[in-house]
Amino acid sequence: MSSPPPGPGWYPDPRKPTRDRYWDGSEWTDQTRKGKNSGIRAVYGRLPRWAQFAIPIVILLIVVGAAAGGGESDDSSNASDKDTAATSHAAAKTTTAEATEPDDGNDPSENASDSNTPSVGPHGSVEVDTLRWRLRNAEATNTIGNQQYGLGAKANGIYVVVELSVKNNKSESVTLTSENVSLVAGDKTYSTDSSAETALIGDGAKTFFFEDLGPGVTLTGQTAFDVAPAILKQHPQLRFNELGFGSTHGYIALPPLSG
Repeated sequence: MSSPPPGPGWYPDPRKPTRDRYWDGSEWTDQTRKGKNSGIRAVYGRLPRWAQFAIPIVILLIVVGAAAGGGESDDSSNASDKDTAATSHAAAKTTTAEATEPDDGNDPSENASDSNTPSVGPHGSVEVDTLRWRLRNAEATNTIGNQQYGLGAKANGIYVVVELSVKNNKSESVTLTSENVSLVAGDKTYSTDSSAETALIGDGAKTFFFEDLGPGVTLTGQTAFDVAPAILKQHPQLRFNELGFGSTHGYIALPPLSG
């Protein structure tokens, strides 16, 4: 069975490859025009028959190879993009962590000594007796824990409940007590309220009462002070004391509280 003739259209002139001749579907017409890429066609037309046959095959192989290589390049590019995105994400995480958790001990002015008593804002930290303290949260409340059946605790004035973290930068373990932290307002100093600490423990909170802290370990816990409501307007500060009977201190200001 013979193949059907090509449809009407412009085709390379079989007599002159540099131009196109119109085929009406059954025979060549007298209509001609300059062929596209006529210079290339002229050179191509002067090549030997074997070369005219081989060139399209070589071009086809090159195109197929490029397509296959392009696929691998795309995969590599996608993998590279994913790696870059993952690295950027990790970098963003590292930056956030560093912003909220500054390096300990980098600023000597935050380290308490006989000649230096550091005092920082709510977002700062102080180091006393190689223990690095940081304020995590503070609130004022009238009660702590479940008040049903006489459980929990109720303040005589108002409770200032603080959440702190402490890192042991010593080379040995230490034992923390409630005496490590005090609240100072004006000329008054307040110790941790024992009823409030008992209520915190009963409510499932971690406190610093006789907690052992290993070297390089960080502990987060809560403590509370029972103060007169008027104290909240006197810009109270937390005072961190030396272990034992040392005299060096460091201070962290509380954020504004209302009760």
